[in-house]
Amino acid sequence: MTDLPDRPCILYQLVSPLHKSAGEAEIARRLSMLKLWAPGADIHIASPESGPAAVQSATDIAMVYPHLQDSARGWQDRGIDAVVIGCFSDPGVEALAEISGLPVIGPGEAGLLAAVQMGGRFAVLSSNPTPPGLRRRVRAIGAEPMFVTEALVSGSVADLVRDPDPHLPSVIAQARNCVEQGAEVLVIGCFAMSFAPDLPRQLSAATGVPVINPVIAGLKAAEAAVFYHSGLSRGRCASSYGSVPS
Repeated sequence: MTDLPDRPCILYQLVSPLHKSAGEAEIARRLSMLKLWAPGADIHIASPESGPAAVQSATDIAMVYPHLQDSARGWQDRGIDAVVIGCFSDPGVEALAEISGLPVIGPGEAGLLAAVQMGGRFAVLSSNPTPPGLRRRVRAIGAEPMFVTEALVSGSVADLVRDPDPHLPSVIAQARNCVEQGAEVLVIGCFAMSFAPDLPRQLSAATGVPVINPVIAGLKAAEAAVFYHSGLSRGRCASSYGSVPS
């Protein structure tokens, strides 16, 4: 029997300087959740020193790559095996994979594909405002016949990061509306909601349908990518690699 690979080293790369906008305690909280969601991997998190405050428009998407390209060139040297980009819009994924030479996972696409694998029609719950183009992305993966709608909840990314609780009634109401329109699976389209404590379970309990957390889908896709990219060395994470700004 072939030995199992060492624990893969996965970087969760934030796209905005969350350590400045929300504080390092929020970075640490998210890292602890990431580790719980992917216990078979060495998980690290990095927050860039600059970038869009939040990804809420096509302009914000375009700003992400320039702020990550320099650090991406050093990912392999720092022992990273795969990277998950911390944004549902998957900004810069192909370009970052090209310059880093690593699997770079778009968790938005991973979440949509997970919904497809569930076998039912799905809807996406997004913050308001949110970047345009979701239907185009769904069409690109061949899932448009299964796509019901994108519903915007009553809160921006910053609102939902600051305190998601006041927005929970709106999130649940929109989720129920999606189910009434025929959705059999819900996908969270804003990572402030993905990291809101217990929100996916609450949504599933309120609607009676499965709820996909794309952050988890992205982590699992990254683990699989490391496994299948057999040329990669594994488990080489530098012990000092940051759950801090990078």
